[in-house]
Amino acid sequence: MSLLDKHLILVAGKGGVGRSTVAAAIASSTSRAGRKTLLIEANANDRYGDFFGGPEVGPEMVKLGDHLFAINTNPGAALEEYGLMILRFRRVYRMVFENRVTRYFLRAIPGLDDYSILGKMWFHATKERWDTIVFDLPASGHSLSMLRIPSVILDTVPEGPLTRDARDVRRLLTSTDETALVCVTLAEEMPAAEARELTETLATELAIPTQHLVVNQTYPDRFPDGSAGDDLLDRVTGPEAEKLAPELAAFVAHADLIRHRRRLNERYLAELADTVKAPQI
Repeated sequence: MSLLDKHLILVAGKGGVGRSTVAAAIASSTSRAGRKTLLIEANANDRYGDFFGGPEVGPEMVKLGDHLFAINTNPGAALEEYGLMILRFRRVYRMVFENRVTRYFLRAIPGLDDYSILGKMWFHATKERWDTIVFDLPASGHSLSMLRIPSVILDTVPEGPLTRDARDVRRLLTSTDETALVCVTLAEEMPAAEARELTETLATELAIPTQHLVVNQTYPDRFPDGSAGDDLLDRVTGPEAEKLAPELAAFVAHADLIRHRRRLNERYLAELADTVKAPQI
């Protein structure tokens, strides 16, 4: 199956590598193909309203385009929605969830905030009619903690009120028929190292393989090795640059920087190809 045919697309990666931009591009593609698409942010500073020229995306679902909707959920909103689903009435919800003792108890449960967001994603993916859910996960370390929670629950509490839902969430996350994970990175040392660690941990520990690796912000290959442009740059950089007019010297320096950055990119692209067993985009 094509990536864009999957029901749930998880987009993961280090902060600052363009993860949200890639998630928005995927959601845009699926919605243009006529698939009813929900784009989910997790407790984030909203970017999607600006990306699509629509309203700011918050805890309430908004429409960003034909077949495209978005929500920026947070633990408080997710827990409230869950509580109302169980207790049915807002007055009863407030009596149970908003009293001081209950709030203190909820704050003491490790991982509850992350599990509430994960549970909301699972609810949209399984209980509502969406062709595609694109989940823009938090940054790498946080996303790993979030995705581990169903397995932690099943390992530590084999039977209990959370067990059935945790089992269903884990089944969805690990289903290669329904779900695909896209890892976003840069062809630079720290992002590439983090992408290797993230994809390996997801595959070996959580049984969530990476379907595609998106390497963002790569410099264009303007001066391939052995090309006329590469040869010319070799002849006008170094001591020869002192003979150039200032404007031309600045132009040459910029070209040489692009060549250097591209060669650095190629080094990390090769390392990623050797260590992350997923097609590169």
